[in-house]
Amino acid sequence: MHNIRSLRIGLLLGLRQVQRASKWTTLLIIFVMMFTFLNLIAVSGILVGLIEGVERAVRENVSGDIILSAKSGEDHILETEAVIRQLQSYPEIEHYAPRYISNAVIEANYEERRDIGGERDIAAVTVRGIDPILEDEMTHLGDLVAEGEYLDPNEDGQILIGVYYLKEYAEQFGDIFDTVENVKPGSRVRLDAGDISKEFTVKGIIESKVDEINFAVYIPEREFRRVFNRLDRNADQIVIRTTTPELDSPTKEALVASGLSTYAKIQTYDEGKPKFVTDIKNTFNLLGTFIGSIGIVVASITIFIIIFINALSRRRHIGILKGIGIERRAIEIAYVLQAAFYALVGSLIGAVLTYGVLVPHFDKHPIQFPFSDGILAADPETTFWKFIVLFIVTLIAGFLPAWLIVRQNTLNSILGRNK
Repeated sequence: MHNIRSLRIGLLLGLRQVQRASKWTTLLIIFVMMFTFLNLIAVSGILVGLIEGVERAVRENVSGDIILSAKSGEDHILETEAVIRQLQSYPEIEHYAPRYISNAVIEANYEERRDIGGERDIAAVTVRGIDPILEDEMTHLGDLVAEGEYLDPNEDGQILIGVYYLKEYAEQFGDIFDTVENVKPGSRVRLDAGDISKEFTVKGIIESKVDEINFAVYIPEREFRRVFNRLDRNADQIVIRTTTPELDSPTKEALVASGLSTYAKIQTYDEGKPKFVTDIKNTFNLLGTFIGSIGIVVASITIFIIIFINALSRRRHIGILKGIGIERRAIEIAYVLQAAFYALVGSLIGAVLTYGVLVPHFDKHPIQFPFSDGILAADPETTFWKFIVLFIVTLIAGFLPAWLIVRQNTLNSILGRNK
């Protein structure tokens, strides 16, 4: 009962202090808390968003939501045609795309080479055999054509080349890639796979911020099977897009339960994601939190100074309150509640700006980094715990100056004496 009375009196005193405080001072403190909150969330959010931007691009343009690959000890997915027929029966699966993958050597400028024994313009490449329609529906590969056009499913002898295999593009990274030169849409190149060699016309140049795409050449699957003598039609990989991300795990479990795990290894995107990607995200998040914590220290010092000056200027008033029987605890509660008001209002405005403005803005207009379309990653649960830390630190910053002033002798406070 005693504590409840102190709390009620403290609440009343705190409310009156906020009402009577200068509007400009109140706005200043709220803005400090808002920017502290934004700094705490945005810095780590942008750092983590660098990696999430890469993950999003890989998921969107390469791996999809569920990946089927060859089982351990097998070279390819067994009974691929039967597997695909079964995939078509799942309403949760929006798109799928089989892929045939192997290595070969691509040669350019061979028609201009006069000396047969001279140096050949060649590069070792990864070749992906795709169904142009299914692949484009699945990963929007056609949107990544930087020059030329996407593969026409009705045309033979066409090839797409990733930019890292072209000297004109790759030289900006230094002489570290195996490249060919003077290749552009319309050029003729030769693909050598063992004893089989076939000429292709370059249909387009593929460019992405995902290295796996830039380090590949694409041909129609029917030509892939001819060049690499793959008559069994068993694919190396099948990628799947579910209707919503929430269905990834249930769909994977349904595929396993149906017996498809007999023919292929089945993983969700998160299961197939390299561990180092998660480690980098955690490191960036920790680094961002550390940088943001500096803002918390600055904000707490600001709150401390403002409330200390406020309490010091009202020392006589505090002494009178103590003289008429108001307990120290009630006065301390009043200043703590004042600090809590600033933290709550500032953080609320910061949260509205974060989730109502910044996150949607960066989703639509990512930050253009060389290796990623950076977004603002703001996980609500992580944001909540960061707010709790900010709130507690602010309460402490509000309590300390009030405690220092209130503990002074009542008579000295009323008379304005320092001792």
